Parts: sequence; structure tokens; C-alpha cells
Amino acid sequence: MESPLDGVSPTHDDVDTSFLGEGLPVGLPEFQAPESPHLKGRRKVNSPRELQELQELVNFKPSHERWRISRDLIGLIRRGAQGEKDESYLDKLRREYGRGQVESSHYGLATVGGHSVVLYAMNWDFFAGSLGVVSGETFQAAADLAISKKLPFISVYVSSGVRQHENFAGLTQMTRMVEAIRHYKERVQLPQVAVLLGNVWGGVSASAVPNADLIIATSGTDFGFAGPNVIEAFEGASVPSGSQSAETNLLDRNIDVVLSDVRGVVDYLDSVLDSIHLPDRQHQLNAQSRPSIRNVSAIDARRSFVFGSVGIHGPAFDDGSEGDILHPNGSRRAATDPADALVERYQSLMTDANRVDLEFIVRYAFTDATALYNYVQEPDFRRYPAVVAALARIDDQPFVVVGTQPSYQRIGDTVVKRPANPGPEDFAYMERMLDVGQRLGLPAVFVTDTLGARPTLESERRGQSRAIARSILRGIDYPHPVITVVAGALGSGGGLATTPMADHVIMLENAMAFVAEPRSAASILYKTAAPTPDQIKVTVSTMRSSAADQLELGLIDEVVAEGLTPFHTVENLHAAIMRAYVSLSEMSEKKLRQRRAERIRNLRAFEIVPESGSK
Repeated sequence: MESPLDGVSPTHDDVDTSFLGEGLPVGLPEFQAPESPHLKGRRKVNSPRELQELQELVNFKPSHERWRISRDLIGLIRRGAQGEKDESYLDKLRREYGRGQVESSHYGLATVGGHSVVLYAMNWDFFAGSLGVVSGETFQAAADLAISKKLPFISVYVSSGVRQHENFAGLTQMTRMVEAIRHYKERVQLPQVAVLLGNVWGGVSASAVPNADLIIATSGTDFGFAGPNVIEAFEGASVPSGSQSAETNLLDRNIDVVLSDVRGVVDYLDSVLDSIHLPDRQHQLNAQSRPSIRNVSAIDARRSFVFGSVGIHGPAFDDGSEGDILHPNGSRRAATDPADALVERYQSLMTDANRVDLEFIVRYAFTDATALYNYVQEPDFRRYPAVVAALARIDDQPFVVVGTQPSYQRIGDTVVKRPANPGPEDFAYMERMLDVGQRLGLPAVFVTDTLGARPTLESERRGQSRAIARSILRGIDYPHPVITVVAGALGSGGGLATTPMADHVIMLENAMAFVAEPRSAASILYKTAAPTPDQIKVTVSTMRSSAADQLELGLIDEVVAEGLTPFHTVENLHAAIMRAYVSLSEMSEKKLRQRRAERIRNLRAFEIVPESGSK
């Protein structure tokens, strides 16, 4: 597989500035459905059987309330073939009732791990799980039950679309489900989760599913608004196999997490609900708290990477039990010339896999965490979504953690970091994760390490500028404490979108911030598409990009020292997050917003004086 950063040396001992910034990734390798190894051996889903297994695993207790259609108000007729009688909607319903099937959905109470939940489920065995008036009524009743009992609301979907026999009345159930979710979210500070368990087409895919807090699917699921037959009829061309698979939708960020089977779904839901356990006030962190965190403080400890089987993995963190374990290269030779040292630091931010990233911080700076994403393993490339999120706790205090996540490439016996380049769909995911955090009342930790947003025409067409602007607004408008960590590079507006200049901004000691990554900045300054290494070097060394510079300019609040190992660094970062949260948690929401607004008004660094003659 060709690297998206071909030409950048994986060796960290010597830095050749001729490579500086060349070949920056404009997005990770595109998903090609027909040839994709991620779909090989993809299982077939038996939705009715797996729904039954899921309900047994969660000890589902169905409600006794049942509804059925009493009169056909529409009158749609299906003409029979020669010698066959015509079939009305009621004829079809009676046949289904005779099979013992009563409508396409039901609801009731269930238990996920130690958590009581309300479960709504659609059943493919009745009218192919089609969405009709009774399904809408059942969904409304399930939402009302979840509201009255203040329980998490889990919805299991499998659906062929809106039921044709009910025409517009069936179509309006989309609005009804959306309103039921809105009302639930307004009244209950707990998650509404969508679980896709087979084919999910049409109405449900464009109403209830996208409005969920978290969208989970099992491998083998297909998902989309228009099914392959509808697309083929409209476009006049066949739809490539796997194009609407859960795996493809995961890569396109339409689905958050893909799991192998229903047992994995139940275990994962349990982990999510554990992560958002809201503490009693007396359990909140304070200045005397001494929480335990998962860490290793060996003097020579390095990060390790497992390159295992090809496919979509996660969301569990690796334990290093399978596959080849590799370590990034050790410490580099220190440059004596200050300008060379800054160039080397920049190159390190781009390629050094031994630096901490969001996943490493979540895993080791918190007591425990649940990832809200998968990663994709290719033969020599582990690629992550450009923006990821997790629910993490320090003792009993939950946080939502969101930000950019690098990917990693294996080259021989070493591992090289590849920076993230978010696109519009990544920023939309970030907004949705923050919506969840806001509803649950969680403080937010942002982590940034990117040279900028994905610079492609496709991203521009899909609203890259709008997505960045909305993300900046969402970060500074978040009503709960916001702690921002620049872990590596902060490049351009794409980097600022995951770096709210809100309540407390931290930069790691060797992190850097750029209006544009140095090669791009040099190309602008020198009006050339191919700046020389010396021009890039001068740009890096004179644009005041270091963490120390930002602190001196008054643009950030704190620089955190980087230790001898990434584990020492993350211990220092944990302490800084603790201090910041304890201080911010003592402020009322009104005080927090006033302080934030004043801070943002004063983000100027440069001295400003009135022009002569101005008042």
C-alpha cells in the first residue's frame, strides 16, 4: 500500500529538511468497496434470531400494551396475477396475524449489565420491519416510558422502509419518532442509542437513527436511505457490493461503532453506561483528590503498537496480546542550532510515534474509558478516524474527550506517525459527541494534534469552511468546563476547530501552533509553490510557534513538561487536567461563561494603539 506520506524519512536520528512538509496527507486511503479487505468474510445477519438473542441477554420484559390496525383508511390494492385474487392491506395483515406475528415493533424494560434501560425493537419477520403507524405508536410509548422512569433509551432497528400500504400516514411516523427523541433528550440526561441489526433502509435511517446520541451496528448490517434497487433504478448502474455496508458507513462516519455480534453490543452498551455514571456531589474531584490512573513509569518505557489482523477493530483498546508488537524509535539527537532544533521539533510532531496522542491520553491519564470509535487495520497501516471521542472517568467524575487522532504506519521494524486531516464529516461527528456531553452535563477535554483540515476539492464542496466555523462555535459555546490540550501540532483553522480557546488551554512542552503548517506558510510568504528548505527553516524559526511562545504571548494558560517517556508526560498532563477541572468546577455556569467571553475578547497578543486622530 502506498503511504500517504511517501518521501518522509521514518528515521528520527537525522532530519533532512528537504522533506519538510512534502507529501502531507490529504486524507487517508479512500475506501474501495469491491477490493476492500475489510469486507472479506463479512457475515450474514439473521435479524430475527439475533434480536431474540439480544433480548435474552438483556432479560427483556415486553410491555403488555399492543396495538394493531383496525381499519384500512388508505385502501391500497395489490393486483393479483391472472387467476389470483387482489390483495388488500387488511388481507395481508390477517395473513401475518395468522402466523402469530403482531406488528413490526415492541418495547419494554431490560437490563444491560447492571443498568436498567428501556428497549424498543423492530422485527424483520413482520412486513420486513416496515415503519407504520403502529411502529410510531410503539416508539412513542417507549420514549414516554424512558422519560417517566428516567432510564437510558435503547432502540434496535431493522427496517425495509416506510410501509407502502399506509402511504403518507406511515411517512409521518418519521416526524413522530424524531419528536419523541427530542422530547426524551429534553427531559432525560441519559443516552439514546441506536443499534442497527440487519438491513435498515428508508424512513428509520433518515429520522430516528441519525438523531441518536450513539449509532452502533453489528457487522453484516446494511444501512442507507435508498436501497440498492432504488439507486440502480435512478442511476441506471448497479451498486457495487458492500457500498452500503455498516463497515463502509463507519468509514464515511454515518455509523459510530461496528461490533462483531449482539453479545459485543450488550458488553459495549454496558461499558458506555458505566462511563457516564454521574457522581454524587460529594464524589466530585477536589483539590485533595488523589485518583489512581493506569500508568507505567519505567525509565525507558516507550509506546507499543500492535499490527494484527486486517479489518475493522475496536472500540476496545489493544492489550498487546495478539500480533506483532513494535516500538517507535528512541530519543533523537538534539540539534545545537536553535533554528535547526525548531525544524527538528516540527518534523518530530509530524512523524514521531512515541509522542502522546488522544487515545494514549484517554487510556493512561484517566481511571478508565470507553472509546466511541473503531480503527481500521491494514497490513502495515493502522488508520483512525481523523476526529475521535471517548467517555472517560477520573475516579467517579466522567468527562467527554474529543479531538484529532493520528494514524500509524509500519515501515520495516519501526512505526511512523501520520497526522490527522479532518473533513466535514469529522467535524460533524465532533459536534454530535459534544451534544451528548452537554446533555449529560459532562466537562469536556479537547485534544489537538493536526496540521490542518483535509485540503481537497471534495471537502470544499461538502462545506469544509462551514464545518470548521460551526466547530469553533460549538467548542466555545459548550456550557460545562472546557479544558483544551494541544498535544502535538495545531495547524490552521482545522486545528483551531478542535482547540477551543475557552476555559483553560494547555500545550505540551514541545507542541507547536501554526497559522498554516510551515511549508504552506513559506509558500505564501515567498510566493512560490516550492519553497526551499532554507525558506521553510527561516519560517519555522521566526514565526514564534512554540508552546513557550504562546504562553509568553498570553494566548494559552499553561505549558506542561514532557517527561523522559510518554508515560511520564501523561502523568504530568493528568495532574494539569485535574488542577484545571477542580478550579473550573467551583464556578457557576454564569461565571464560567462571563470568564470565557472575557478571555476570548482578549485574544490579541499584539499591542493595539489608537490611530492618530481617532477617538
